[in-house]
Formats: sequence, C-alpha cells, structure tokens
Amino acid sequence: MDRPLYEKIADQIAHQVHEGIFLPGAKIPSVRKSSKQMEVSVATILQAYSLLEDRGVIKARPQKGYFVQEHQPQPIEV
Repeated sequence: MDRPLYEKIADQIAHQVHEGIFLPGAKIPSVRKSSKQMEVSVATILQAYSLLEDRGVIKARPQKGYFVQEHQPQPIEV
C-alpha cells in the first residue's frame, strides 16, 4: 500500500534538513507557501509539519512559523 502524501512530504523535508538545505535554526517555508509550491492542500502541509514536529525535526513558534530544530535526531534509514 502506498504511504500517505503528507508522510512523503515530511520525509522530503526531513531529507532536505539532513542534507543541509535547511540549517538548524532556519525558518522553513510557511504552510501556505509550501502548499502553493507543492500544489497540495494546506491541510496536507499541516499534517506533514505536525509529523516533522513529532519526529523532532522542526518546531513551531506561534506567530513566527516553523523552524528547524537546533539538535537533530539521527536520520531513520528507509
């Protein structure tokens, strides 16, 4: 069975973080901007960002956006 789209998006962003495209402490694109760029719904991006928060990859800062965590967990081998 295929994985949900939000999981694929979360994995893609996590990969970008681990590759250094998004550095620790850096702001990642807003939910709306990511939604437009990836041509998916805002709800899908919110699910992906929530999953990344659960994994400890990003952290939400109210009224500021989402930022890459300073201390990253080790990547999970897929």
